[in-house]
Amino acid sequence: MFEAIGQIPYRRTVFAVFVLFVFATSAAEIIYEFGAGETLGSMADDLFRFALSAIVLALFVFEYFAQQRALGELRGQLAKARGHLARLDTQSQVVASQYRAVMQKQFDAWHLTASEQGIVIMLLKGLSFREIAELRDTREKTVRQQASSVYRKAGVSSRNELAAWFFEDMLEAPESNNT
Repeated sequence: MFEAIGQIPYRRTVFAVFVLFVFATSAAEIIYEFGAGETLGSMADDLFRFALSAIVLALFVFEYFAQQRALGELRGQLAKARGHLARLDTQSQVVASQYRAVMQKQFDAWHLTASEQGIVIMLLKGLSFREIAELRDTREKTVRQQASSVYRKAGVSSRNELAAWFFEDMLEAPESNNT
């Protein structure tokens, strides 16, 4: 991606080559005519082309270095963002691990079997009974029975209540300090 940002578009390159050509030919013509003894007045058109092409080339060089500076700043920002994301990813892994431990503690308190625990995880991920049955290579009726057993052990009556049990505390609005 950065290589594409740093490249000069094709049309701009062609124009820059043209300006460089005009600059070089004007310079060569000025040197040749000056060497042949012509006056500066008779070389006015060559001097004008030379000066104009020099200005345009200077603008190209200035813009190129400005783009390189901006590109360097973007690379720095990207590196900083990647570092920040890596820290967040590490933090999210720690939080996820802690939350899995909390979930496991609750599974143990509800005396869920390993199979029932798997059902809870898939229900929380939003899978349907049919999808869970396909993944577990079992019948949908078996999954429904295991879900009913989980609901009974957890003291809830539905998938929504089960999900709310695990996520409700995390989704509460933070307390605002209006002092």
